[in-house]
Amino acid sequence: MSRASGHRRTGWISLGVLTALALRARGVPLLLPGCPLRTLTGIPCPTCFLTRSALATLHGDLGEALELHLFGPPLVLGLGWFGLRQGVLGRELPKLQSSGWRMLLAIGAGLGLYWVLRLTLWFVLDVPLPA
Repeated sequence: MSRASGHRRTGWISLGVLTALALRARGVPLLLPGCPLRTLTGIPCPTCFLTRSALATLHGDLGEALELHLFGPPLVLGLGWFGLRQGVLGRELPKLQSSGWRMLLAIGAGLGLYWVLRLTLWFVLDVPLPA
């Protein structure tokens, strides 16, 4: 398999995930398991409510999307960009240089900080969890 076909397949996977979310937004059920951390401990993981946020984004309800998870709308935009660039246009993504790794680290740190903030709101300040 050539490198280009591997990149193209990654783009199609991104488009597939986005399509599955769009189908779910239309009422087609997704057979996804629940969060194991939340099931076992009652504590939501850093990505809990991210799928619902992405679905709300696809419905055009940005307010609900941001209320559910701050990273939902950027996730939808990122998947769309990956899918368009790789799956449709067949272009490779640029190689991950040190600045790219720093960006991924910053996103991970942002997700971790956002998680701590949400846990503080939910369990210390008694703000209710999303339904």
